[in-house]
Amino acid sequence: MEFFKVQLSDTFKSMKQQGLVDDQFTFVYSLKKNVEDNFYIEVIPEFCCEVRDGLKFLTQTMNDQTLNYKLMKEYVYKVKGSSSSFGACRLAKALTDFERTIDAASKEECSKALKQVQREFSALEEKLHICLKLERSLVLKAIEGMANM
Repeated sequence: MEFFKVQLSDTFKSMKQQGLVDDQFTFVYSLKKNVEDNFYIEVIPEFCCEVRDGLKFLTQTMNDQTLNYKLMKEYVYKVKGSSSSFGACRLAKALTDFERTIDAASKEECSKALKQVQREFSALEEKLHICLKLERSLVLKAIEGMANM
């Protein structure tokens, strides 16, 4: 079990060093009540699904003949809020930049900004899958340890 804890800690540090996440990310993890708690295992997929859905909507909207900048901004704001709350600071920054391009009402610039947000999410999601795998292993080991008592 210690191996998985060290791996998870190292992954968190790496993500922080890369600027993908900030202290809020660690705080979200600390909300777990105990080792066998599934909170974090549930929060990662939920966060990823919400961001994916938002990006899918924004991509579809970008393909519309006439852009609804107001609606796009609402979705960007929503995804940015989730990202900030989760501690995904680099993604949140890319979304802030996207907000600015929406204000400028340039379809070409919005398209570039959306692509940047997608790249940031992809990089984050890759690391989150590693965290999820390690966390599942930790929880499983904790449950096995309790069963052997």
